Amino acid sequence: MKKVFIINLGIVFFILISLELLANFLKLSDLRGIEKGLIDTNHAIHKTIPGSSGVQFGKRIFIDKYGFRSPRENYDYNNSNDSVFIIGDSVTFGNGVDEDKIFVGRLRKEFKNINFYNTAVPGYNLKHFKYNLKEIDNFKNINKIFYFITFNDVYGGKSIVQLNKNDSIKKNLLSLNIIPNKINAFLRNKSYLYMLILGIVTDPSKRYFQTILNFYQNQNLDAFKDYLLVLKNKALKNDIELKIIILPYEYQTRKCIEKNFIPQEKIANIISNLKIDFSDYTKEFCKIKKPKNLFLKFDPMHLSPQGHNLVFNLIRNKI
Repeated sequence: MKKVFIINLGIVFFILISLELLANFLKLSDLRGIEKGLIDTNHAIHKTIPGSSGVQFGKRIFIDKYGFRSPRENYDYNNSNDSVFIIGDSVTFGNGVDEDKIFVGRLRKEFKNINFYNTAVPGYNLKHFKYNLKEIDNFKNINKIFYFITFNDVYGGKSIVQLNKNDSIKKNLLSLNIIPNKINAFLRNKSYLYMLILGIVTDPSKRYFQTILNFYQNQNLDAFKDYLLVLKNKALKNDIELKIIILPYEYQTRKCIEKNFIPQEKIANIISNLKIDFSDYTKEFCKIKKPKNLFLKFDPMHLSPQGHNLVFNLIRNKI
């Protein structure tokens, strides 16, 4: 009996390993997670650590001396060049995509005589954007600001980054969940098969969008309006051209029906009333034959290399 059990266990283990290798080889899913040593939480807001390097969403990333994502180690800028200041969250940061394939990286290669300061960091929202506006004063020759909106920007609470400051409190309150949470975090960062099964069973794109849609239907966007006003005034004061880009969620592009575009409508209305130049790329995403390919697999909003390429082609004439 014991021998049969060991043989069966070995067969199951072999099947799982084979399926894992197959899921990896065919790229049926994408990994998640941020390696330790990339995020500093010992400030008013969390930041990427200047000069650091590590694996995030399965890709090696590099952070420059200012704390911005860059193409390589020891990347430097030309202070005599015109500069573009880019604001955003993990979508603009480029989770899960090599830097030279995200739209910021492609702009960097296309316009070699322009500095692109990508201030986007995973987990950022209005609170972080507003705090970081003072960074503009640290750079010369900034003539344009681009703010790339994703709909979870309106959240003012805890971000997707797991901050360490409250870990001891969480451990006392959620001690029963520590082991399952650690297992989940490990598998999300290491197993393509786990992410494939999780994506098929739970449809995270649908769940995330329904939560966002409910927020936009039932909450006001006063904090968002206040931030845009501060951003606009900052740009005017420094004689900088401001452009805002609205990016869709993956679930919205499945059928592209009007009732799912409430977030875009509310955001566009606020921006228009503030007389800020903006573009909504939702319809451009909907024109693509298979818009799902514009996003990471089973991901609510993060763009794939194809998605970044689309944004690059849409924005290149605005630089």
